[in-house]
Amino acid sequence: MIGSPPMRKLTLFYFVLALSACPTATQNKAGGSLPPCSKFGDNCEFSPGKLGSCVVKDGCTEAASACFVCQSQH
Repeated sequence: MIGSPPMRKLTLFYFVLALSACPTATQNKAGGSLPPCSKFGDNCEFSPGKLGSCVVKDGCTEAASACFVCQSQH
């Protein structure tokens, strides 16, 4: 029965756990973004939450900073 004290405590515990377990989307974005590629081998964010490495585009004749692209590590 949900009215019993032990069951109320358990229900309250699960409710509080559900509210506090996962950060909101704005909290996730705050500290996770890496700067754009500027040199070979730097870490970059390939897509949200996915780590990548900076590599040079094949046959690139543009300015040096435009020749780097983030490639997935997986």
